[in-house]
Amino acid sequence: MPEQHYKYDVGISFLSADEQLASAIHAKLSEHMKVFVYSKRQEELGGTDGLVSLREAFYSDSRLVVVLYRIGWSETPWTRVEETAIKERFLDQGQDWLLFVTLDDQGKPPAWVPDFRIRFNFHCGLEELLGAIRLRAEQLGTILTVESVVERALRLQCSAPQLDETLCEA
Repeated sequence: MPEQHYKYDVGISFLSADEQLASAIHAKLSEHMKVFVYSKRQEELGGTDGLVSLREAFYSDSRLVVVLYRIGWSETPWTRVEETAIKERFLDQGQDWLLFVTLDDQGKPPAWVPDFRIRFNFHCGLEELLGAIRLRAEQLGTILTVESVVERALRLQCSAPQLDETLCEA
């Protein structure tokens, strides 16, 4: 079977309350791989059917899917779309591509999420989570890259609040 080509190395699903954590993960991982966080990819999503774009991001475009889980995930309209895509992929492809990160002790992940291999407890900390994501992505075939000075400057420029959109389109 031919190697699948992914648009992203990692796709992150999360509630809006966890956007700061998702952005921190994005900032650290983007130095070495392509990461999908919907709020960081507005230029790609704009003008598309959001239902289709989000489904593709988690069903077929991301090599590894990371779910930042707490009670309420899958209960909002957009995380419901993401969960549906993740569940369909889970049924079609198994579980190796999924990492469920529990952010608190308040709720138990959905019953369809196995207790082994694909869970990570965030109480271990951000650096440990980043290491787990990098390891899983590499196990799935991601080749970590080293940014050039120009690529790093462009990435930092594009993530700055005073975004110069013409530079970021390159």
